[in-house]
Amino acid sequence: MTEIKPLIIGNLVRLDGKDIKGIMVRLVNTPGVLAKVLSILAKYRVNILAVNFPEIVASGEKGTLFIIASFMKSDYRRIESEIHSLEFVEDVKIKDPQIGNLLVDLYHFPIVDIEGKRLLIFTENDMESLVVHLKKCFKEGGLAFLYHQGLLTGLLLADVYKKWEIQDLRVALYVNFLRAHALGRYRAEILNYIRKRDTIKIRIKAYDMWECTIAKKYGIKEHSCYFERGVIAGIIESYLNKRVKLKEEKCIAVGNSHCLFTASTSDI
Repeated sequence: MTEIKPLIIGNLVRLDGKDIKGIMVRLVNTPGVLAKVLSILAKYRVNILAVNFPEIVASGEKGTLFIIASFMKSDYRRIESEIHSLEFVEDVKIKDPQIGNLLVDLYHFPIVDIEGKRLLIFTENDMESLVVHLKKCFKEGGLAFLYHQGLLTGLLLADVYKKWEIQDLRVALYVNFLRAHALGRYRAEILNYIRKRDTIKIRIKAYDMWECTIAKKYGIKEHSCYFERGVIAGIIESYLNKRVKLKEEKCIAVGNSHCLFTASTSDI
């Protein structure tokens, strides 16, 4: 799979050795509004680290722009004044980091998708308890719980995809892999898809699977994908209306370059 660069979520920034500031701009959304604000920052050679303007607002409606940047202290007030002079701007504030060199965008909450559904972001450290400690404390029972939680999630997601009028399993899996990519969980592709009457066999290759990446980080040298494997199985089972076996044949936690899954209802 093609190597690509990471997407940096710009609502929390912590940088050592840089004088960072937040620029909050309340404005009326008009064509070219963002370009005009950024042109002022370019004029003062401001190093822009992140731009948050997530509201989907119609032209003429109000929105909030938050920019995290690094620039000379002597330019603060001139930049603030020039941005405020733009006809569509109602307010401008330059904000210091809340503590130390940690700056958080407090003008936008919660994080939502384009449909307004709330998203929750967890770091790898946050998820260590699921991947590492759940197994230590509850052994195989904990892993079975994780798989079945994934299975239930997959069944619910399948209902969502069906409401989107996606009736084909292969398309549903593709959409789910797009979603997983967008949420930073893993990247995947279907290698083989063989369906004969009531039987099916699907081979899926996945890169950067979050469960397995964390397991590898903490020295767990065994197949480690349980929740996401359950999600995929749940989607397949919902569309086929029957149980499937989803086996993890390769895993980055054991030294493979990717994870490889095979889903089947019976041998083909």
